[in-house]
Amino acid sequence: MATMSTLHAEPELPKADLRLVAAHASELRDLAAQHGITGLCFASPGRLVGHVADDRDALDVSEFELGAAELLGAEALLYSDAVLDKPNVSPDLVSAEPL
Repeated sequence: MATMSTLHAEPELPKADLRLVAAHASELRDLAAQHGITGLCFASPGRLVGHVADDRDALDVSEFELGAAELLGAEALLYSDAVLDKPNVSPDLVSAEPL
């Protein structure tokens, strides 16, 4: 008989709010620096903006997001500041506040 496997989905994390991000700002900046990310800003719950160095890539962004989630116990997606010049960019990203 063949066995069937089931997908085990990880529980969805809450979105990191300003209070949580601010309480861990120093650690988040240190984590970001390890992945070539500077100028970290809070945009809205679960959304951060930062400058990703030219010699870094999506893997650095992903590793930062995973590390941030582990540190915060909450989701914190990173958007590159390169999106800020794009048409129709979300206003929360444009008005993000530095950590």
